[in-house]
Amino acid sequence: MEKIFIFIALAVLTFVNIIVPHSGSATVSPLLALITDPHNALGLASFYFVLSGIVRVFIFRKHIQWKYIKGLLPISLFGAVFGALSLVKINPNILLAIILVFLVYFVYKKIREMARKEIGGKKPHKLALGFVGIFSGFLQGFGLAGSDLRNGYLYSEKLTLTEVHGTTAFIGTANFLIATIIRLYTNQVRLVDLTILLYLLPFIVIATYIGKKVLLKINKRHADYLILVIMVAMIILLVLKMFGIKI
Repeated sequence: MEKIFIFIALAVLTFVNIIVPHSGSATVSPLLALITDPHNALGLASFYFVLSGIVRVFIFRKHIQWKYIKGLLPISLFGAVFGALSLVKINPNILLAIILVFLVYFVYKKIREMARKEIGGKKPHKLALGFVGIFSGFLQGFGLAGSDLRNGYLYSEKLTLTEVHGTTAFIGTANFLIATIIRLYTNQVRLVDLTILLYLLPFIVIATYIGKKVLLKINKRHADYLILVIMVAMIILLVLKMFGIKI
């Protein structure tokens, strides 16, 4: 029953991540952390993002902006390696607290984003490219939401929603793949646990395809409220887990 719940929840979050850009990393890791050990949760999340990323790259392949791949991918991979290695000796309780803090941050950021009228902002300095690449890679290597930072940069470059989806999916998939390999090598996650997620692949394909169809049609405000409710619920459940309260 637990596995069925995970499958359904991840399939739904895949769909939500398409219609609410860069929400996936803010919800998938906390969801898995509610069910399993934090290290294992981040390992499973990394492989999930490899699978969902491959599907997204294929579906949004015509919208990928390769000049940004060339600029961001090499330094992003460097950050991802460092992020994955930094997890090896972190205490599970501390790791759970880190996941919770990031989730609270994303709720705060989402509320601020909803208060603004436009996506993006002023065009950043060229030096921002290096920071965005390394830090977003580090966060994704860690198993958290690096795409949010990278997407903000891409939006400032005046890319469309579909172009951002395709471009960031390609970079994110590479980051999570290298992170997954490192986690397997350092015994942070077991191969047998990762293979279970392969059964989720058909649901990821369907959810991503449907998500692309409704991406430009759905009311963004309603989608934002949906992801906000999901994140708040996860915060409450994570706090209960930290205090050993079962529901």
